[in-house]
Amino acid sequence: MNGLPLAPIYIVDFFGSGSMIVLSFIALYYSFRLTQLESKSVIWTYLFWLCLGMVAFALSRGIGHILRFVLILAGHGEIWKTLAPISGSLNTMTFVSITTLTFYYPNIRLVMDRVREDARRLASAHASLKELNQTLERRVEERTQALRLSEEKFRHLFENSKDVIFFCDADRQIRDINESGVDLLGYTKKEDLIGRPLSELFAEEINYQQFQQRLCSQGHVKDFEADFRRLDGSTLTFIISADTIRDEKGKTVGWEGIAKDITRFKQVMTQLMQSEKMASVGQLAAGVAHEINTPLGIILGYTQLLQEEIEGNEEVRETLMIIEKQTKVCKRIVADLLKFSRESVKNVISEIDVNQCLEEVLSVTEHSLNMDRIYVHRSFAESLPKIMGDAGKLQQVFLNLVTNAHQAMEKDGIIGIWTRPFPDGKGVEVIVGDSGPGIPPEIRRKIFDPFFTTKGVGKGTGLGLSVTFGIVRDHGGTIEVESPPSSQEFVSAGMETVFIVRLPVRGLEGG
Repeated sequence: MNGLPLAPIYIVDFFGSGSMIVLSFIALYYSFRLTQLESKSVIWTYLFWLCLGMVAFALSRGIGHILRFVLILAGHGEIWKTLAPISGSLNTMTFVSITTLTFYYPNIRLVMDRVREDARRLASAHASLKELNQTLERRVEERTQALRLSEEKFRHLFENSKDVIFFCDADRQIRDINESGVDLLGYTKKEDLIGRPLSELFAEEINYQQFQQRLCSQGHVKDFEADFRRLDGSTLTFIISADTIRDEKGKTVGWEGIAKDITRFKQVMTQLMQSEKMASVGQLAAGVAHEINTPLGIILGYTQLLQEEIEGNEEVRETLMIIEKQTKVCKRIVADLLKFSRESVKNVISEIDVNQCLEEVLSVTEHSLNMDRIYVHRSFAESLPKIMGDAGKLQQVFLNLVTNAHQAMEKDGIIGIWTRPFPDGKGVEVIVGDSGPGIPPEIRRKIFDPFFTTKGVGKGTGLGLSVTFGIVRDHGGTIEVESPPSSQEFVSAGMETVFIVRLPVRGLEGG
């Protein structure tokens, strides 16, 4: 196969890496000059450290790219394979450092505003010091009013912040929490949280122990990532910053903290990475499948012709039958690859009744399920909105999920299938669960990866859930897995694992 020349890309990448290093050092130089001009400026100091982080990132990424070209052109590609993971790790570490500094920018601005406000008040107090004895009563009243307004301002900030703001006493019990925190954690009023140990909010005890250890040893915690457990049992991921509150004698009297919800951010990043991975592997799979499909067909054809011509030689005939069988296995894998890349069949768009689509899938599979004593629990919503999509491909999605549930249990179990509309009526949610052994966390992160399978050799290609993920994504939907389920409804039905497919009404408009 002839490919496009990649030299322009390599040249741009090489000189771009060098330019990135040069520009980052220029930015660092000017930020350093600013800190020299105003050494007490918090914003210039913050900018200097941010530029320093960018220099580290530029050096890590730029030198890594330049070094790759030098080693490869010098014929030392094996050395680059050894250094590549180290370069990638340094890139990740410097990028995380820059991200951390970026998160601090709003806090730095808030501190600066507070400092300026305090400085203005001190200057005003100094200017009016001479008049203090004569106007003491008036000044006290004005000061009281100013303090009242300040308290109201910060109380307003506390109550209206979209992050979780909490205060704990010396016994690590919650003494105050803002309304956003109450709402995010799934409670109706703050009284339900006040007086409860802070440890009950953490989803995992080990995370709380690490948080408490760092807080006690350092007096503060910055950007500590942990999962909080909501009232309904679900979890949210937060980044927590907390400080120790001390009295005049330095004794610890409590803690204060802010927790920022990053659950959606992590989900979007995970989906983006998965989509990019699937797109890249899909292109590779399509190329490989097309290349080997023709020679496989020729091998299969000649094998079948030889079987017809050879008579009486059973040993040769059995050998040819083995060749034919293994060639068909290869063609099946090629067919799976083409399905995975979604280049083998064009979309046939029609209006789909999801309930009917599921019934058609079950009509094909329920007999084999019954033979293995597996019961199908149906809970189909009535008046479900119809969606636009490819019925055949959606049937493949549901068939893959039901088949995986069957294989997970093997015998004696329950498969649960639920359908329900979106609250706004603009989509459909399909949940397929099973009462099998569940999916361990270390495997749960990989199940949608192409070619990942826990089945034995010859029992699966590891493309079923990858194909399912791609079809759902092409229909504008999402697919998630929970093991164990977060909803009590599924737990009560005996489900240990559920796959949740969300499909918009107008997800696929054309093939």
